[in-house]
Amino acid sequence: MKKKNVKKILIIVLIVVAILSFGIVFMKATKKESKPKTDEVKKEDEIQTKEFDYTLYDNKSDLYKEYFSKLKEELLKEVVNEDEYAKIVSELFSIDFYSLSDKLTSTDVGGLDFIYENIKENFILKATDTIYKFVQSNVYGDRNQELPKVTGVEAKAVTKTPVAIGELNDQNGYAVSLSLTYEKEMGYPKDINLKLVHVDKKLFIVEVK
Repeated sequence: MKKKNVKKILIIVLIVVAILSFGIVFMKATKKESKPKTDEVKKEDEIQTKEFDYTLYDNKSDLYKEYFSKLKEELLKEVVNEDEYAKIVSELFSIDFYSLSDKLTSTDVGGLDFIYENIKENFILKATDTIYKFVQSNVYGDRNQELPKVTGVEAKAVTKTPVAIGELNDQNGYAVSLSLTYEKEMGYPKDINLKLVHVDKKLFIVEVK
């Protein structure tokens, strides 16, 4: 009888140990799977001059990087062509803002480097309530949602024009119209109209239509 009881106890102990071991392994696996994406975004390039400062991070698309190189080339010239500067800034903004596929959440709004500081907060609120509203979170890398990716941009017109916003009245502002091409047609905007103003020598977008 004693031998049988000992056997039973041993079996119970082994079962308990097995269950506990399985539970620990399962918890570790679950914890690992549920960890947020922690890939550090690194600075890949930058433009630093007396008048201009822009930074390129490695999480941007190849198309964005291509246009950033164009911006850098233009802004490092002895004499900057302002029309070209306005054109490239508008192209960079459009690529980043309308490419939703590389955004982590609905609040990860693109193109903010080019938005005028005084309207940035309202711009983010409007973006998250419209075009970014239905972007699902990809913090854990498990998003299964088809989102637009800009694969081409063309500035159709770059026009100098007075632009006023608040107390800022820029007689040498810009109106830029662009057309976008997407990897897949999903009904997102193709024709974009922007207005830009100067803050010292630097151009900022104040209107997006």
